[in-house]
Order: sequence, then C-alpha cells, then structure tokens
Amino acid sequence: MKRRLDVLDGLRGFAIILVFLNHIDSHFIAEAMPSFFRPFIYFLFTSGNLGVTFFFILSGFLMGYLYKNPQPREFIERRYARIFPPFLVMVICMWIFRLYPSIPLITRITLILSVAIFARTVWIYIVERFHKGSALIRIFFLLQIGVTFWYGFIIMRHPPVWFDSLPFLLKEGTIFATNATLTLPLGNYIPLLDGVYWSLAPEMIFYLLYPYLFSPTVQTMRKKSNIFIAVFIVSLFSLFFGLSMLFKHSQGLTMLFIEYFIYFCGGIIIANTLPDTTKKASRFYYYLINPITFLLLLFLSYFFLNKSFGTNAVIIRLLLIFPFGYIVYSLIQKETLLTRLFQRKTFLFLGTISYSMYIGHTAIIDGVHLIFKPYNAWTNILFLLGTAFVFLLVSTMLHYIIEKPYFQFKPTKKLLALPAQNSKTAYGIVFMVILFIFFSTYTSDYNFFSVQKKYTNIIPSSILLSHIPYTFSFISQENNMGVILVHLTNAVGDMLTKTEAIDPNKHQRFQIRMKEQGMMQWYASQDTAPAEIGNSSSYPFGFPPIIDSKNKTYIVEMSIKDIDYTSTVIFNKDTYPLTTIHQIPKQTLLKNPLKLLAHVTDRLQTAFTNPEAQLVGACITPFFLLLFAL
Repeated sequence: MKRRLDVLDGLRGFAIILVFLNHIDSHFIAEAMPSFFRPFIYFLFTSGNLGVTFFFILSGFLMGYLYKNPQPREFIERRYARIFPPFLVMVICMWIFRLYPSIPLITRITLILSVAIFARTVWIYIVERFHKGSALIRIFFLLQIGVTFWYGFIIMRHPPVWFDSLPFLLKEGTIFATNATLTLPLGNYIPLLDGVYWSLAPEMIFYLLYPYLFSPTVQTMRKKSNIFIAVFIVSLFSLFFGLSMLFKHSQGLTMLFIEYFIYFCGGIIIANTLPDTTKKASRFYYYLINPITFLLLLFLSYFFLNKSFGTNAVIIRLLLIFPFGYIVYSLIQKETLLTRLFQRKTFLFLGTISYSMYIGHTAIIDGVHLIFKPYNAWTNILFLLGTAFVFLLVSTMLHYIIEKPYFQFKPTKKLLALPAQNSKTAYGIVFMVILFIFFSTYTSDYNFFSVQKKYTNIIPSSILLSHIPYTFSFISQENNMGVILVHLTNAVGDMLTKTEAIDPNKHQRFQIRMKEQGMMQWYASQDTAPAEIGNSSSYPFGFPPIIDSKNKTYIVEMSIKDIDYTSTVIFNKDTYPLTTIHQIPKQTLLKNPLKLLAHVTDRLQTAFTNPEAQLVGACITPFFLLLFAL
C-alpha cells in the first residue's frame, strides 16, 4: 500500500508547482509567445486553484484512509502539530515583512531559517522533553477561541474606521493573532499576511469537524443501503451549493469558498471505496490515463472556470470533483502512464516538502522581486528559474528544520469526554450554527436591529473600477445610516491581457469613501484587498452612524489604489446595486413589547418570503433530514 500512496506525494508535488507558478510574474513570457499559444501559458501560470483542489481531495482521502474512527482529542492534536508549527514560523516572518516590506532577500531567508531553528529548539528540547506538546496545543486552541471573540464579536461590531484608529501595537497585534490562529473568515477587516492563508482556514475547519461529524457519519453509512448512500452523496452537492449562496452575504465567510468542502468529502469517499488490491489496467486504459490527457483535463477545467462567474462558477467547482476525484482514484488503484510520471523521484520529493513550499513561496518571490525585476522574456525566464532555485533551497531546509519534528510527536492518550462525541449532538450543533447564519443573513443584510433601504438606477451599467475614481450619489431615505452595501466582484485572470508588467512592490487595494454633498472632507474611508471581496452581492462599507441622514445627498467614490493588474473589481449593476442600513434604537424596542414583537415578526417574514432564502432552505434541508435519519 505504501507504493500506492507514494504516488499521491507525486500528485502533491505537481499541485505545488501549479500554486508556485500562479504567483510568478509571467507577463513577458506570455507576450513573447504566438497568440495561439498564449492561452496555454495563461493556463500554466494562473491555475493555482486547481492545485489547491488536489490538496483538498488528498487531505480528505488521507484522513478517511488513515483515521477511520479517530479519538477526537488525539486526532486534533496531531493535525494541529502538523499544521501550525511551520505555519506560525511563516506568520511571524510575514508579519515582520509587512511592517518592513523592503527587507532584502538574504535577510528574509536568514530570518525565516532563524525563526524555524528557534521553533525547532523550543519544540524538541523544551516542549517534547517535558511532554508538554498536548498542553501547548490546548493553550493555542484557547487562544483561537479568545481571538474569535475579540475579532468576531468586538471588532466586527464596529465600523472599519474604528479598527483603523486603534493604537498601532493593538491593531498590528490583532492582525498577527488573527492570521496566526486562522480566524480570518470571521470578518473582513483583517488583511491576509499571505494570500494562500485562505485555503488553510477551511483545512483547519475540516480537521476540527472530521472526528465529530465526518468520521461518525461514514461509519454509520456503512450500515445503510446503496440507494440511501447515493441519495446522501447527492444531498452533499445540494448542501454546498446552498451554503455557497448563503455565505456570499458574509464578507468573511466568503473566504472559505464553502463549495470546496466537496473535495474533502470526495477524498473521504475514495478512501472508503478503495479496494484492498491494485488492479492491473488494460493496455488501452494504461495509455489513456497519461500526462497529456491529464493536462488536457486541467486545461478544460481552467477554461470553464475562467469563463464562469457567480453561481455558474460554484456549480463547475462542485462538478469538478468527478474528474479530479477519478484521477486520484485511478492513480492509487491502477498502474498507468500518469502513475509512473508521479512516481518519479522529482515529483515525490516536491510532494514531501510541499507544505513548506506552500506557506513559504510568497515571501521568497517578493524577496527576489526586490533585487531583480524582469524586463523581457529572457529575464522573465531567468527570474522564474532563479526564484525556483532559491525557493526550493529554502523550502527544503524549512521542511527538515521544522516539519520533521511532527513525525516524532506523540499526543496525550487520555480520552476526552466531550458531548460532541455523540454524533447526534455534533449534527445538532452544526445545524444550529447554520440556522443562526441563515436567519442572521436573511432577516437583514446587516443585523437584526436595523432596517435596509434599497436603491435602483444608481449606475447606468456595470463599472470596471480602476485607478481613476468612480463616483455616484444617492439620497438617504432614513436616519441613523451606518452602513452601505454595494455589489462588487473581484474578477481574476485579466492580468496577462495588460501591457504593464506586474509590480510586486505594489499591493493593490480597493478603496471606497463617502461624504455628504457640499462637504470638503470625506466622512469615512475603507480599504480592502480585492482578493478578499470575491463575488460579494453585499460588500459592506461601515462608518459611525449618521443620526440625521434622512433626505441628505451623499457622494460615494470607489477606486483601485496601487493597481498591479493581478485582478479587477467590478461594480455590478443589478436590481439593487446599493443598499443602505439604518440602525433601530434597541432601547425603543425593548421598552415597547408590541413594537418589539412587530419587529421580530417582520424580520422572520422577511426571511421566509425572500426567494433566495427559500432556495437556500430547499438546498440544505435534504442533507440534514438524511443526516438525522442515520
């Protein structure tokens, strides 16, 4: 079986190559190619999300194969010990690079390796020597809970200008702590220290849920009929499609790309349907599953994803589990030309160090950019090769310094008696969390104690934002205005159609600001990384409530600052391109029970009569009915 699983390391090595190339400036290489060949260059250098897809499938497979019925605490401690030591090393370094962005490459490498050596020393000679690994992980878990409360329930209750006005050390400490604990999806104020962190958050959530939700469900499903299992699997697609519509209203939860969880589930299904023995492939099949057909499949996936937005993109991502899952299944189950490719030592080695490569490549790429910037095709190729060499060298050292100790980690064997070990309890908790998000979303676009006013005909057509500010105006319909919501889309993939080269020293930001008509000074301003916007039908811009806002005209300005051409932001014209949120004084409602009852009734009616809410409810209900029927 070891030989069968080794090929997955090879696939992981290929996936990390896609992720690495996705972050390399390839503008001049593409421009030097004939026009008919450019789509393949674009595919090669912008398919990092396909690599992440394979990472998720492999994570699901390995958990389902290696941990059939894990003891929860031991499992979570092992996963945390695997993920966080290397990750925290890079978070510390990326936070320092954020504060001092011009740190040269040699200093960057020295800092990364120094922090890694320090972390290894602490882990081996203090933590492990005194058997405190499990205790340290539990302390870190409590820290995650504390940061969750601080970010999700305190910071996010205030407008961005409040967060920006925090003392420097408190603000930067919050940015560090939120990234380090992977609690980023709780809001949209905190910038990612590294863009790849978005994929580690769903990975962590999957590991937390696996022993309480996924594993018990699989064990129970073994006793069910094939028809029930098939219906249950179909309900997963419906569930994640519905959740993707639900989560798009939350700027933070959008970061999870919840539909990607179908790949974790697909990996678990593969692990539990895999025969014990390898079948010898027919001659036709042996040659059919080859590197060329594999690349063709990836290219077609890239093509359809690049041409799709919103709901269509979600559907395609869900459906890609079939061809991608089959590739993983065939690599393990049958010997083919593709299997032989991924069993080569080069791919196996890259797969072995892939995690260090994944979390460290951005720092190295940015560092190389500081000393060398390509200006034609040949220098672009030289930049690519030079960066790859330095990147591999640092990743290899990082792997041996900080990842290796994980394999000697032995978590505490004591059983942890948690209520959630009862699968029905775990199902109930998950259901209640989703129900809370559902009503929080559809009773109001902002919060329960607010009213919203929608505006039509604000813009003549969808606007592609640029460094040139775009402005529009509106008249507030109510007092106590504290938030405006706009429909934005971050469109990725246009960078290679631009004539300008990407400047790595620039980190473009979407800026939105507002002022009252006739005033010289802007009332509030907010900056966001375009990557954090996604496809947000209700991107929130918050500010201190304006008590007397009714019937006043306000000017809104949007633009892209430090544009680097890696993506674009679109202000979408739809039925309601703008929504304003107005607070309702809570004390007024609490002092008048009839008004409070009327308000609650109105909010519930808003949720149940919302067509999208009805569709989301119809999508997620079958899954939970089947889940509780297990």
